[in-house]
Amino acid sequence: MAQGIKTAVVTAAALAAWSAGTAVFAADVADGSVTAAKIADGAVTYRAIASGAVTYSKISSGAITDEKLGFGAVTTPKIADGAVTDAKIAGPISGQKLGRHGHDGGDIVQGTIDAARLPVGTGPGTVAAGDHTHEFLPHRPAGYITVAAVGGDFTNPLDALDAITDASAEKPYLVKIMPGTYDLGIATLVMKPYVDIEGSGELTTRLRGSAADSGVVAGASHAELRNLSVEASGAEGTIVGIFNGSSAPRISHVTVSAEGGKGAYAIYNLMAGPVLSDVTITALGGDTAFGLFNLHSSPVVKNSAITAGNGIYSYYSGTVTVEGSSVTATLTTLFNDAGATTNVVNSRLTGGRPASNGIMKCVGVYNGNYEPLDCR
Repeated sequence: MAQGIKTAVVTAAALAAWSAGTAVFAADVADGSVTAAKIADGAVTYRAIASGAVTYSKISSGAITDEKLGFGAVTTPKIADGAVTDAKIAGPISGQKLGRHGHDGGDIVQGTIDAARLPVGTGPGTVAAGDHTHEFLPHRPAGYITVAAVGGDFTNPLDALDAITDASAEKPYLVKIMPGTYDLGIATLVMKPYVDIEGSGELTTRLRGSAADSGVVAGASHAELRNLSVEASGAEGTIVGIFNGSSAPRISHVTVSAEGGKGAYAIYNLMAGPVLSDVTITALGGDTAFGLFNLHSSPVVKNSAITAGNGIYSYYSGTVTVEGSSVTATLTTLFNDAGATTNVVNSRLTGGRPASNGIMKCVGVYNGNYEPLDCR
C-alpha cells in the first residue's frame, strides 16, 4: 500500500486514514502531490504532525494568516528564544500588545510621553507639567540679599554685609532683614556705600549690641538705614547706638536707643552730615545721656522725636537743622557751643531750656504747653 501512495495522488481519504494511524511517511509522498485542495478541513491535526516536522522552510511566506491560527494558539513555549527578530515584525507594536514594563531613560530616544504616564505634581518625586507656572514664587532681582533666622541668604546681618564686595553706583545692593532680634554682641554693623539696609519694621526687626565707642551700627555715605530698631546697652565704655564718622547716610523710620556705660549716645556724629527722617531717638542716663551729639557735623533732622537727658548737643563748627520735630530733655533740649549753629523750625521743645554760645535760630517753636518759645 505504501508503494501505491508513493506514485499516486494522495486523496483526502488517504490522508484521513493516515491521521487515523495508517503508516504513511513523507518519503512515500511525491513532491507537490499534496496540495491544500486535497486535504480535508481538520484532517491534519496536531497529533498527526511529528515534533519538528513543520520547519520554517516548509512554510511559504504569508501562508500562516491570523484566521488559520486559533486564539491563543501561539504561546510562549512554542516560540524559540530569539526566534522573533526585528525583521519578522512588520509595523509598530502597540502598547496594548505589551504587558506592563519599565524603561530606563536611555531607552527613550524619540517621541513623547503623555502626562497620564508621568507622576505630575508639585511635591517630591513628581514632575511639573509643561504649562506650569511659578507665579506664587517671588522673582529675586539682582543685588537683593536676605537675612533671616531661617530661610534667608544669611542668618546674621554682619555676614551679609561682609559678603558684598562689589557695590557701586551702577551695582547697588539691598540687604533685607526679616523679622527678629539680631544680637551683634560687641561687633559693629558697618554700612557700605551703595548698600541699603532695610528691616521689616521698627517693631519687628531689632539690631541689638553692646559695642563701645564704635556703635552698634556705623553709617556710610550713599546708603540708607530704614525700617528697624537699633538698641545699644552695656556697662563698659561709651555706649553708642549709631555712629556716623565722616559720612552722610540717610536714616529713616528707625528707632534707636542707648543706655549704660560711662555715657550713652543714641546717635553720635563726627564730621558727618546724616539726614534723619521719621526717627525716634531715646538716650537714658541723665546728664551723661545724649540723643543727638554733633562734633564738627551738620545733620538734618525731620519729623523726628528725641528724648534724652540732653536732646541735641553741638560742638565747634557745623549747622544743625531741625524741622517738624520734638525734643524732650530733662537737662537741655538744645545746646550750641561757640562756632556751631542750630536752626529749628516748626518744632516742640519740652523740658530744659535751650542754651547757646553760638548761633541758634527758632521759627515756629513752642514748648510742652504749646506756647511760643524764644530760643534766645
